[in-house]
Amino acid sequence: MAQERSERTRGRLVEAGAVLFDRSGYAGATLGEIASTAGVTKGALYFHFASKEVLARAVLEQAERSLRGACATLRTASSPLQALIDSGYWLVDALGSDAVIRAGFRLGREGGAWLGETAAEGRAAGACAAGAQGFHGVWAGVVRELLSGAHRAGELRDRPGGTGPESLVVTAACGLEVTFGECCSSEERARRVAALWEWLLPCLVPPGASALYRTRPLTGVPAWSGHE
Repeated sequence: MAQERSERTRGRLVEAGAVLFDRSGYAGATLGEIASTAGVTKGALYFHFASKEVLARAVLEQAERSLRGACATLRTASSPLQALIDSGYWLVDALGSDAVIRAGFRLGREGGAWLGETAAEGRAAGACAAGAQGFHGVWAGVVRELLSGAHRAGELRDRPGGTGPESLVVTAACGLEVTFGECCSSEERARRVAALWEWLLPCLVPPGASALYRTRPLTGVPAWSGHE
């Protein structure tokens, strides 16, 4: 029982930290506000997280678990390319409803300057070929993994000597966070993502193969969550 209560408290603190980091940024969020939002004392907060940096890392880790878990679930239910399309819908929905995902992106936009020196190696490892770092780099990496899987599965058209279309997809996918970072209705999000894929898909697949893929949102997209 005590362990369960401790885990619930830790989960509330991560959620509260995400809300405050998303709203105020790392520098603007105070531990006192986070503890108050979670409904615990600052002593309880320090029991679970030695510093604000440690809490921010926990938020980022939870955001990554949610993202990777959702995309893996989508991948088991469809082809790599269809999973990539559906992952875009999952992401924009999460941006509208999940403070942990939004906080992951905001902490990433802040460049990791708040991380300690021991994180320098981790920041470098988080960079991707498109130049994204932090949580943006995680998302870009997932997109590239799904594109690689689509290539191995023969879903993509052969383009000798060029990776332009694939780079365009990664860049467009990373831009979803910017496009939908502000308030946007679920209907409008779906309309814009569908329009994006209706343009991109013919560039990726062999002629005539676009009809094999659904570019509209999947009904009942898995609500996988890595939240504690």
